[in-house]
Amino acid sequence: MQFINPRLGGSTRAILLVLAVIAVVPLFVSDNYYLHVLTMAFIFVILAASLDLLVGVAGLLSLGHTAFFGLGAYVSALATIHLGTGFWIDLPLAGAIAALLALILGFAILNVRGHRFVISTIAISELARLVAYNWTGVTGGQIGLSLPKTESMNTPFGSLSFSSPVVMYYLLAVIALVSTCVIYRIASSTIGLGMKGLRENDNLAEAVGVDTRMMATVAFVVSAFFAGVAGAMYAHFMSFVSPDLFYFSYMTTMLVMVILGGKGTIIGPAFGALIFTILPESLRVASEYRLIIFGALLALLAVAVPGGLAQLFKNITSSRTREAEFVDQR
Repeated sequence: MQFINPRLGGSTRAILLVLAVIAVVPLFVSDNYYLHVLTMAFIFVILAASLDLLVGVAGLLSLGHTAFFGLGAYVSALATIHLGTGFWIDLPLAGAIAALLALILGFAILNVRGHRFVISTIAISELARLVAYNWTGVTGGQIGLSLPKTESMNTPFGSLSFSSPVVMYYLLAVIALVSTCVIYRIASSTIGLGMKGLRENDNLAEAVGVDTRMMATVAFVVSAFFAGVAGAMYAHFMSFVSPDLFYFSYMTTMLVMVILGGKGTIIGPAFGALIFTILPESLRVASEYRLIIFGALLALLAVAVPGGLAQLFKNITSSRTREAEFVDQR
């Protein structure tokens, strides 16, 4: 007896399986540390999916995504501390301000391509880090900012306790799922098709009527919006923000999730965010060798499956579909 119809698409079956696992995890995991790691993974799901829209779909290699992530976190923290705003206000506010900054910066840097664009995004990220370190009157400098903990939140379905790790787990899981679905729909729409034209050959895309500048701007702004939302989620989840959010290590982590998850697929990087957030923590049993093992696994995956996890899932599901069709024919 099969619980998942083999005639469903491979991506659909994979998503249903992951959703089922996510739904039942709190029933079997009682340690708050593991729930904390899984909840952090949901934040990286949004970051990886939003970066993939820019890097994988539009073909614009940005190394400044941490600037919008950190900005979202600081906007959320400052709004909560000084204005007393809540979780549901901070999320769209942080996303909107990050998107506005991306729109302004886009006028300056989206005219260039290739290595000049990459260097420009690095400069943005470094500038954001320096501002966070040195504008101590606003950002708190190296000390950072501590948010007052929100004990509960009223919703149409009742009061949610923010002090409960399980509540935060499900809340951030739902937000990550909705955000990823929205990004996926954009990538699959006519706008997404224009972005792919920009990625493949911007001159040819212009020749057939695609406004490549507009496509680049939409990709840059939308990816910044969701990075800002992820930053706000991080701020409320950790109740603390600091200039460490702008470190390049976060950027390399996101790129690993995008490239090894399956660049340009949106769903692949989302899965990659889950796996590559959980995997390093699960290797802690190997003590000082865990980073060596993790690096070796990344290298092995990059060589064995150039298309990332998305290609691996596609190969497996295609094989199973062919087997099911063969059985039906018999």
